[in-house]
Amino acid sequence: TMDKLEAIPGFQYQLTEDKMWETLKTVGCYITTQTGDIAPADKTLYATRDITSTVCYAPLSCSSIMSKKLAEGLDSLVLDVKCGIGSTLASYEESEWLANTMREIGTAMGVKTVAVITEMDTPIGFTIGNSLEMIESFECVKGNGPEDLELIVAVQAGILLVNAGLAPDLETAKNMIRSKFRDGSALETFLNILKNQGVSDETAEKLREGKYEEVMGKSREVEMIRSDDDGYIESVDSLTLANCAVLFGSGRQVPSDTIDHTVGLRLLKTKGDKVKVGEPLIEVHHNGRVTKDMLSTIGGCFKLGSECRPINRILKIIGNDGK
Repeated sequence: TMDKLEAIPGFQYQLTEDKMWETLKTVGCYITTQTGDIAPADKTLYATRDITSTVCYAPLSCSSIMSKKLAEGLDSLVLDVKCGIGSTLASYEESEWLANTMREIGTAMGVKTVAVITEMDTPIGFTIGNSLEMIESFECVKGNGPEDLELIVAVQAGILLVNAGLAPDLETAKNMIRSKFRDGSALETFLNILKNQGVSDETAEKLREGKYEEVMGKSREVEMIRSDDDGYIESVDSLTLANCAVLFGSGRQVPSDTIDHTVGLRLLKTKGDKVKVGEPLIEVHHNGRVTKDMLSTIGGCFKLGSECRPINRILKIIGNDGK
């Protein structure tokens, strides 16, 4: 998340405690990462997990996640637990175990805790890569985002509204969230968060106007991969797509790597869509580090069949009292 936000010039996520409190009072929200005062032992423990190949071990993931959440003094918590090849938990059973365990821990500590298991076999939305995902996020808070991304946000934010007593049920809460996208208030709050964390007024205004490339730049090259068959897209391999994007600079292979915020992938078709031979499937945004083998691998991530099988993004809500 921080890598994506750092695509916006000026954004700062390391806040002092005084700045955190000031931001909560004036803006109502801030975005930060682990600090020396919030679950400080977790950073050391995570580094140990990294060198012992236990990052994906669910019990340790559970303690790492919940230690930070509970240290924040929350009243209500919604956890997005991914499931599928694009997450660290490929099987539904593992994801359900993690979701239930984290919910039990939160509840035992007096926090209203709900876990939402979401499908991650297919990329969420249509983009992979830092600036491309930020553009999609801005469009989402403007009410123009992909349907599945908007659904995830509306459901999870809606649960918080129900648990806070601000909405009578989840359906009402989801509509309240979507109305904030449509009336511009969600965008206004997001821009205020960014400005309070180092982004200049001029940059924020350009983002408001949709001048995204002027702010975050763009890749030198955009290559199109097209379908070589007719049919319905039955699956899109999110993990392989993400790994390919890392190879041409959107992520780090080693901690010392520099991220290229401008590169990534933009899906033009996704699971459930009907395609014809020669129809564009995906754009590859790069700066010269893409090989023919990579392009072939990316194209191979789209599996076609004869049946339409739309994405089922929300798999289960665990612990939700506001149905």
